[in-house]
Amino acid sequence: MMDVICTVEGLRKHGQLGSTAEAFGAPDEVLLMSTGPASHLAKHSMIARPPRRRAVIRQPKGTLPVKMTNNPLEGEPVWRTPEMLHATMQTWRDGEWHDDERIEAPDLEVLLRTLESEMLAPEPFVTQVEGWPQRSFLSGAFAYDLVQWTQPITIHHPPAPDALLAVLWAVDGALLIDHATGLAHRLHTEGDAWAEHVHPAEPRSTAPPSTHHTPTESSMDDARHAEAIEQVRQAIVEGRMYQVNIGRRWTAPLPDDPWEVMRRLLVGNPAPFSAWTWAPDLDHHLLSSSPESLLRIHAGKAMASPIKGTYPRGSDALEEQALRRALVEDEKETAEHRMLVDLMRNDLGAISRPGSVRIERYDVEAYATVQHLVSHVGSTLTVDPPAAFASVFPGGSITGCPRTVVCAAIDAMEHEPRRFWCGSIGWWDPDGHHGAWNILIRTMQVRHEGQQRMADVLAGGGITIGSVAEREIEEAVWKADALLSAAGWSSPRSSTRGVLRITPLSVPHGTPLGGRLGRRRERPHGTVVLVDNLDSFTHNIAHAIMQLGHDVHVLQGRGPKGPTDVEESVSRLLSAAPSHVLLGPGPGRPEEAKFSMRLAQMALQSHTPPLLGICLGHQALGLAAGGRIVHDPHGPVHGRPVHVVHDGTGLFRDVSGRTTRMVRYNSLVVEGTVASGLQVNARSGHVTMGFRSTDGRVHGLQGHPESIGSEDGDRLLRTFLDAAHG
Repeated sequence: MMDVICTVEGLRKHGQLGSTAEAFGAPDEVLLMSTGPASHLAKHSMIARPPRRRAVIRQPKGTLPVKMTNNPLEGEPVWRTPEMLHATMQTWRDGEWHDDERIEAPDLEVLLRTLESEMLAPEPFVTQVEGWPQRSFLSGAFAYDLVQWTQPITIHHPPAPDALLAVLWAVDGALLIDHATGLAHRLHTEGDAWAEHVHPAEPRSTAPPSTHHTPTESSMDDARHAEAIEQVRQAIVEGRMYQVNIGRRWTAPLPDDPWEVMRRLLVGNPAPFSAWTWAPDLDHHLLSSSPESLLRIHAGKAMASPIKGTYPRGSDALEEQALRRALVEDEKETAEHRMLVDLMRNDLGAISRPGSVRIERYDVEAYATVQHLVSHVGSTLTVDPPAAFASVFPGGSITGCPRTVVCAAIDAMEHEPRRFWCGSIGWWDPDGHHGAWNILIRTMQVRHEGQQRMADVLAGGGITIGSVAEREIEEAVWKADALLSAAGWSSPRSSTRGVLRITPLSVPHGTPLGGRLGRRRERPHGTVVLVDNLDSFTHNIAHAIMQLGHDVHVLQGRGPKGPTDVEESVSRLLSAAPSHVLLGPGPGRPEEAKFSMRLAQMALQSHTPPLLGICLGHQALGLAAGGRIVHDPHGPVHGRPVHVVHDGTGLFRDVSGRTTRMVRYNSLVVEGTVASGLQVNARSGHVTMGFRSTDGRVHGLQGHPESIGSEDGDRLLRTFLDAAHG
């Protein structure tokens, strides 16, 4: 059995890795380590050969902080088109890195694809390992701050000019350790002697921290953290967002060697997506014991594994079981998790075949100090790995929902760049078959201030309307505790520790749909037109429509790609004669979605094809019909199924009985009975959950029929789509 720690130390000792490996390449190190017991998560660890080519991506030099003119917690973000993204390709020779060529691209996807073609040799590896590339590939670390090129928002607290945003290494050899068998497989090209003979170091005990009382500086104290949580909760009440992930930073000197700290993490906090990257000349050093996968690709099949919902470990088996049961039954935690699952279904839906997005596993995963709810969402991709990665980066579990808006809110709340925290480390196959990226949580960033070695640890959590400040602050510390302790810093609180354990739960399944699948269309002619109002569930609705056999055209209704002239855009859309129009959900008030509001007004005048409004679209119809949009007097409901009573008319005609359950994601509601020909046909207590026009052509649903937690969503959509045009 080959131990990854002893193997790394043996390679260093024998001049095959790190600063002693000058015969093979640079001192840079790329280690992807799946630690803990072998499982469906922890399969292989990868030790990359000393690299000879790399690409360095930095913040543009002309970047300056931008004064905030519009608070995203109170209104729409400031949109922007980003600057070009630049990468410098480098080659290792004569004992140092040399710049070769500088390339630029408009976004992350294009840049990664360009680097593939420029940096990688076609020569195949002598040995083939199933699930891994057959030739050299790219692996590296991506800072969260690359969000500037994946979301169309203005960042008011950008990284400093020339700050490091990513390092990507060309991996032309690697040692893979199979955790199921304990065997090592060497990926290498013909004639390469690297790691031909591996002599692992002798096992040794991991030294404790040299100090246990180093004080830390935090980016926000508990009072400021509580204030930020309350600001987010108020924004949720106003309908701006459903959930926002807020983090805080702890910083202190790091007296111990970083590898000793990493050893403590691997032994004391084993995690399946751990990683270590080091580029000494760039002052880049990441130590990660991440439990979370952003995206895995195997033979064109994608898997995302959102983590959301957290409880501490128990002090014994009985307390552990009780806490696990409490986590699974906690309404706030499960609603938060359901929201993230719907978000990841949406993100994969944007890049996957219709009908292929599904939930494959639902588990409680217990790590050293915490246990989490984890779902594994799979799909069949229609794009290559660079496009897939750029589409889901940064992950929804560490940003929130709706993602575009909350990324702007995070910038406004945290007041500083996240750097590599909540970014990603991973690799991908240039031939498009495989890839894997983690999310850089439970991660330490090591750097230097002059001659002093410093480290940053960040942690946080998702804030929802049900958040209690004291509990959220405590949760952030639970998550940071393993790293704070490994560094020898004073942890604000102590945590109960345990070993990795995975407990499978019952997988939630939507109703299977069969028959012909529809397709996405670039033009609206004769299709179902879905108006995207900047929501994070739009592609779930699109997939539901396609699964019911209808072609769909997704039209941007607001934001940087939305219409500039509403009247002209509405006229152009209706002249294309779509079969149906669906006004999608989104953040904020319906008055802000001017394109949807105009379509709602015209629908009530019988000037549109059959039209359905969902959530924000439902509110637009209610407002256009003379109703009022008010705060739900009982507070926001996000990610939670509610009991709906209906009269069996309109979209509810094929729903058995007179009740159903539908997931809500809203803070605002249509007050009372609306006028102008709309009749209420569904309620949940005081909330109007559905209405219809007297001629059966216009419908509104406050709930989300596409959510994994809605019982009869497919029937409601099928009834709408069965409506004839005219």
